[in-house]
Amino acid sequence: MSFSGLNPAPLGSAFPAAEDPQGYGKLSDVSGRTTHIPPVAPSRRLFGYESELSTVVGAISGQGHLGALIIGAAGIGKTALVNAALSRLDPDLAVTRLRGSENARVRNLGIFEILLSREGIDTDLPPGRALSVIGDLFERRAEGVRSLVVVDNADLVDDHSLAVLAQLTDARRIKLVIAAESARPPVDLIAGLWLSGSIVRIDLDGIDEADAAAMINSIGLSETETRSVSELTALAHGNPRLLERLLFGRSRTSGVETAIARVDQSSREVIETVALIEAVPYDVLVGFTSPQTIDCLAEDGLLSISKGRGGTVSMHEPVTAENVRAMVPPSRSLELLTRFDAGADLSALHGRTLFGYAAWSISLGRVPTPKQVLDAAGWANARGRYREAAEIIRTSGYRGPELDLEHARSEWGAGRLRQAREIVDPLVSEACLNPDTSVQEYLSRLASMELRLMDPRKPEDLRLDWVRDTLSLPIDVGRLDATRARFDLKGGRIAAACALAESVYLNHASSVRHRLRACAFLGVAEVMSGRIELGLSYIAQAGLMFGLPGPESFEREDAIPQFFVANFIAGNWAQARTAMDELTSSRRLTRLTNALIDLRTGNAAKAHCILGELNLGADPCDIVDIAGMARSALSLSAVLTDQRTEVVSIAVDEEAEASRHSWWASFEARLFDLQALAQTSPEPATPQLYELGAWAEEHGAHTLACLAWLEAGRLGHEQAIGGLSASAGRVDGSLGRLLRAVAHAFSTDDLQALITAAREALIFGAVVLCAQLSGEARKRAVASGNAAATKEARILLGRSRRVLDFDADGKRFHANLGELEHSIITGIVEGRTSAEIGEELHLSARTVEWHLGRLYRRVHVANRQELREVVTEWLKS
Repeated sequence: MSFSGLNPAPLGSAFPAAEDPQGYGKLSDVSGRTTHIPPVAPSRRLFGYESELSTVVGAISGQGHLGALIIGAAGIGKTALVNAALSRLDPDLAVTRLRGSENARVRNLGIFEILLSREGIDTDLPPGRALSVIGDLFERRAEGVRSLVVVDNADLVDDHSLAVLAQLTDARRIKLVIAAESARPPVDLIAGLWLSGSIVRIDLDGIDEADAAAMINSIGLSETETRSVSELTALAHGNPRLLERLLFGRSRTSGVETAIARVDQSSREVIETVALIEAVPYDVLVGFTSPQTIDCLAEDGLLSISKGRGGTVSMHEPVTAENVRAMVPPSRSLELLTRFDAGADLSALHGRTLFGYAAWSISLGRVPTPKQVLDAAGWANARGRYREAAEIIRTSGYRGPELDLEHARSEWGAGRLRQAREIVDPLVSEACLNPDTSVQEYLSRLASMELRLMDPRKPEDLRLDWVRDTLSLPIDVGRLDATRARFDLKGGRIAAACALAESVYLNHASSVRHRLRACAFLGVAEVMSGRIELGLSYIAQAGLMFGLPGPESFEREDAIPQFFVANFIAGNWAQARTAMDELTSSRRLTRLTNALIDLRTGNAAKAHCILGELNLGADPCDIVDIAGMARSALSLSAVLTDQRTEVVSIAVDEEAEASRHSWWASFEARLFDLQALAQTSPEPATPQLYELGAWAEEHGAHTLACLAWLEAGRLGHEQAIGGLSASAGRVDGSLGRLLRAVAHAFSTDDLQALITAAREALIFGAVVLCAQLSGEARKRAVASGNAAATKEARILLGRSRRVLDFDADGKRFHANLGELEHSIITGIVEGRTSAEIGEELHLSARTVEWHLGRLYRRVHVANRQELREVVTEWLKS
């Protein structure tokens, strides 16, 4: 059937079919029956997605939107999120649940077939007639209230059905919740409603490590599970259903596994072979079965066939592939491998296919050739599958310079720095004793790996400096110079990093991969040097280069953190928040960077909450080590929010972690520490802030120097004010305008200069600085009797205080107001008088005025006009 009345989560899911915290809820099925939902056991609760859940509930129950579009991979938790959202709604709400399927996709109005057949109506309806008939059906089922329609597996729904739902939603006849794996056609019909602002869109990217740990603990596997939570989360890629497959193995099944069990023997062999090898070239697979069999399995949603020449066949869902692999016994696996070896041209295997074949063969004791092992591990490393690459090389038993170097790369990528160093050190020693300059690619890669594993503060310890002079090919020179630019940038040698990165970026004979990395490093170096607009243009160019063929895991891990650093320093907060989105190797790192942005933009309570929840120890998955910076940020957020936080000193093996040192992160950590100290002890903090700025200036980081001197100048340090005035002109962009305005305000007693600096701080997003400057400006204006300046300073102070008071805890403006305050604000916005508002609320006009005055003080406004402006801004946000 293509339609299900009450659609529970798949068996084996860690999510509930629905939750009803009040007791029993009700949903209607196609026959109009009322189905009671039993309470959900605590062990089956929803893990993660709390903010997404609130968004969906708000979109369904509120008046601002007409529903939600939920996008996510199979097993990521779309159905569970919908079920949890429905459990929080009115249990008497009329809900019609529809579910797409392969059969429904090929039939006109397929998902409405049961609804229409019960009314004696055929599905062969023209578009206009279908809209009218189905709309009337929903209205009759809703019995006078707006109907809620929920569609799961929307990718498998015909375009006519989705077009009808889109039009009914747009006409406000129904509310709609759609769950799909992508926004490709026909789901783009619903995405059009999101683009027009009618519905909200939620993209699910999986649960994080903390939620995965909670899930594992809730089902009682914390003591029996031998693999770490970090490893399990990495293997599952945040997918709850796949995580459960890894935990339970074959003990739980779903509808897809049931479908596999029902196929004939020939089809089952195809499925098992594809699952074991990950991806099989279509031309190879047709040698084992007929094209019709492959096409039928693809139409049933079990296999996927990539398009174009050299297309491959893989399992449609990673969850299913993992479960099939777990169910194949070793004897059966060996039988399939023998058959594959006999019928396939192994020399034609490459990429993902070669990797899957090598891993499969080695697991059964049949080791491929060293060349195949090397190529398979190289492909895995290029895709960021470092642990699997290391396992292939380690278990193959092969040794050799190139294999050992590839092994070191995989260990480095997996965060096992000590093991990587143990592999590389003998290779470096051998290269120094017996330099073979004919193997330029090998030497370039080896020297690059040495740079990654060495302390960037000690360039004199490098043993392969001589390699650079032996290279002649642009690709080898570009690889080494780009990595050396990274090394110098992390060590604080900004001018040297800038020169090296520019030489690689401008050399079009270099590989796109190395030019991309160099472009990102060049962008950060320019931003630190004060040329912010130029630096951000390089960052934008590096982002575009990801669309070119060639970039791999190293480019992603090297470049994407630079996108964050450049935008964070420049104050492009929106771009900084999204910069790390594509770096999926560490979700914790994304949360850390967002907390740092919250702290810089005045949301100290929100930053403190996030940082307090996270483990601030060094994590190999972080790629770059900003844990020390985060610990300093936690101290500052605790001081700003008047909370006592004991930051535990985390012991770090300095020798092992030296290669992760970042000069920029060290500067930022020191700046946070001194800012925290300045809140309670400004006298010792002020000269140290000046010295920090002077240290940055010596390294050529004029932008960072100005940031430190701004803090010292605010505390009255004369040398810092002079340094800020002298260096602010070297910094461009919005940050440069702010620095110049603040430097002018500090250097003069001009009241208007102070107000201008406060305005620039608010535009930049430095609300704490704006509150400090505008507060001082208001004091001076009141003392001098300047009414116009007093009003302007008060407005700026009010705007900054609203951010600090209302946004700092992570809640929206309206969430901090009471019901009575909401009612009064509504009356003010609609232009009603106090007497009219009082009559509606059964209060006297005087009482309304008293509450209104209290509201003015809370919201930091002076009159009704300013209150209307604030509420208008709130409604737009």
